[in-house]
Amino acid sequence: MRNPLLVPDLRELIQSGEVAALREFIEDQHPGRTAELIEDLEAEDGDSLFRILLPRDRAEVLSYLDTESQNRIVEAMPPQEAAELLHHMSHDERADLVNRLDEEFVDVVLPHLAQAEREDIRRLASYEPGTAGAVMTTDYVTLPAHITVREALDRLRHEAPDRETIYYCYVVDHNRRLIGFVSLKNLILSRRSALIEDIMQRDVIFGRLDEDQETVARQIDKYDLLALPIIDSTGRLVGIITHDDAMDILRQEQTEDILKFGGVSPDPEADTAPYWQSTVIDVVRRRIKWLLMLFVAENLTYPVLHYYDWMTDNSHFPALVFFLPLLLGTGGNAGSQTVGTIIRGMALGEIKGRDAWKVLLREWLIGLFLGLMLGTVGLLYARYWRGQPWGISSVVGLTLLGICMWANTIGALVPLLARKAGIDPAIISAPFISTLVDATGLVIYFTTAILLLIKMSH
Repeated sequence: MRNPLLVPDLRELIQSGEVAALREFIEDQHPGRTAELIEDLEAEDGDSLFRILLPRDRAEVLSYLDTESQNRIVEAMPPQEAAELLHHMSHDERADLVNRLDEEFVDVVLPHLAQAEREDIRRLASYEPGTAGAVMTTDYVTLPAHITVREALDRLRHEAPDRETIYYCYVVDHNRRLIGFVSLKNLILSRRSALIEDIMQRDVIFGRLDEDQETVARQIDKYDLLALPIIDSTGRLVGIITHDDAMDILRQEQTEDILKFGGVSPDPEADTAPYWQSTVIDVVRRRIKWLLMLFVAENLTYPVLHYYDWMTDNSHFPALVFFLPLLLGTGGNAGSQTVGTIIRGMALGEIKGRDAWKVLLREWLIGLFLGLMLGTVGLLYARYWRGQPWGISSVVGLTLLGICMWANTIGALVPLLARKAGIDPAIISAPFISTLVDATGLVIYFTTAILLLIKMSH
């Protein structure tokens, strides 16, 4: 509980019906703070506190609540009250909410909204999930190029209360094609008689309706934008994606990548849910598929061990088996490090398709240097710490060299091949790479032992 001292007092005020005192207290709170209080209360008390808020305040607080609480609170409202809440919400958030609500409830609520609002909700809700269109808002300011700065500022004063952001004003022609933009700072600093077309910036960074949401979010992050305009196939301005929405998108995408990298099946709804809101059954369902796959993949090591078991029996080199955990663990760790680095580089656009050979060479060299250092440590460890003869110690050192070079190379190659094949590289998770390196590391280990210990002894 985040507010243990306030919750009992709030509960007492709610149950005694002290509406005036509650409103006075809530007015001094940030909407996010109020949302935390609602979530910390019992559901019935939290709903009562939410109903005390004024309509515009409700919209702000609702945006900070988790999706489960949003759905429950809104679906418990009378249709006209729910419609009033939707009216005050930002355009993109209300479209997302409508997509999650029960269809029958939505059909009853929408007639209470103005036709323009209904059409806006349906249009935003119709875009393909994961695209820029699905996360943009139509709540922005446009200006014609021929008006003066004074006229533009007058427009802003009139429109600002109903807009999500006014820091960028987008300049459009008579067909709503995007031709430039002007910042609020430039408007304030420019001469009042100057024309918008004379002070606007014509080189506009924009996204497209069908573009992947992560791509446009990274543009906002890369160029430090407060918002990114979105255009359709004809160049018409249809919406914007704000900086806070972009950060939400990147956080969601990173969550999905982390889960995939850890070998957990992605679930668009569960991925963004807090830890305690995912049921045990949901977590098991998402993890078991990958664990079963890795369980089967681990069987690759059995035939390799079986093939080389003659080397570890009492008549040959039983000491070799003592170093298996060390060698295989090192290979798995090296491969996992490389996979993480490559996937990150791909996600940030630092590694392009044309860079494949350079990436492989770079990772091979990294593996070579790491292997030389770890191999030297491994040789000295086996010889002086474990008291093994120089032959066994040399096998350990050379195997560490080979495994590091191989693990780094395969850890870079697999994600590159996955992207080439149109598969999300994050799905090629670290556990999968670790399993693959385990099996091939055994071959490297025993092949090195055969060449160094047996053939050289003849």
